[in-house]
Amino acid sequence: MGPEAALQYAVPFTNMTDRVDKIGGAWRQGPKTFPWPRLTNAQSEKMWGFLLIAPFMIFFAVFFLLPYGMVIWLSVVDWHPRGVTEYVGLQNYVDVVEMPSAQKSMFNSFYYALMVVPVSTALSLLTAVLIVSLRSSSLRSFFQAAFYLPGVISGLAVAIIWRFVFDFHVGVLNYFLSLVKLEPVNWLGNIYAALPSLAGMAIVSSNGVAIIIFCAALLSIPSSLYDAAAVDGAAFWRKHWSITLPLLTPAMLYVIVVSTLGALQVFVPVYVLTRGGPVHSTITVGYYIYNQLIFYANAGTAAAAGLLLLVATVGFTIFQFRRFSQVVEF
Repeated sequence: MGPEAALQYAVPFTNMTDRVDKIGGAWRQGPKTFPWPRLTNAQSEKMWGFLLIAPFMIFFAVFFLLPYGMVIWLSVVDWHPRGVTEYVGLQNYVDVVEMPSAQKSMFNSFYYALMVVPVSTALSLLTAVLIVSLRSSSLRSFFQAAFYLPGVISGLAVAIIWRFVFDFHVGVLNYFLSLVKLEPVNWLGNIYAALPSLAGMAIVSSNGVAIIIFCAALLSIPSSLYDAAAVDGAAFWRKHWSITLPLLTPAMLYVIVVSTLGALQVFVPVYVLTRGGPVHSTITVGYYIYNQLIFYANAGTAAAAGLLLLVATVGFTIFQFRRFSQVVEF
């Protein structure tokens, strides 16, 4: 074979060698990458902020926003779990407003709050003043823990304990009445005594958190103010009227608002002790919603009542903030 023929066979081999070199070079360089834009510090902080709050936002959307959306939807439909669900508009709200038991429950809820909140707030403040006035810090800690511990107990357990207190035959209250030769009282079976009895139970057993808040607020007041008042000859009550009360207004506003919200939503004591009786004398909005949903399967009416209660509590809270904002010393 001559040199020219050998050259013909060498050319394809040379081209193949170049092709292999190009492929190897591309493999050594790696795949092509697309340049990502560099984030500034502000953008990076914002991205990490969104990533960190994402689990909570998902939890909030699933367990809060979604149930609220379902309640709003139920309040405008006639819901049947095994039948046809029909849109009824505002008819459920009209039924709640016109229903005598719903009107009675709303009246009882506000009457209960009116009995509980002022007395409970005043007793909590007085107790906190007495606790803070103790010289021994160990005694202050002991009494703070003693008043706070009942608030840790489940509301169901507290209601069961108070059932034995209010019992007509073997109750503690009627036992003390018998010691002074008075007739026993049917505390939970009398239409005039049932709701005040529930309010008294709340006043006695639910002051722990308010006492702790008032104690913390009292301890934050500078003692130099009391010393200056003592130099001016101010008495004990004058000191607290001119110094303590004005500086406690933020804590008092918080306690009043939270106590009012809790009183308007009361359910457990009514469910355990009276079941709304006798003759609807203790039915509250919370127990009315329970009755409509569980016993009558009126999910639309229950949802409408719950939203009306929400509107009432929000409106009452706004009224309290506007009313007390003129005297609150922040």
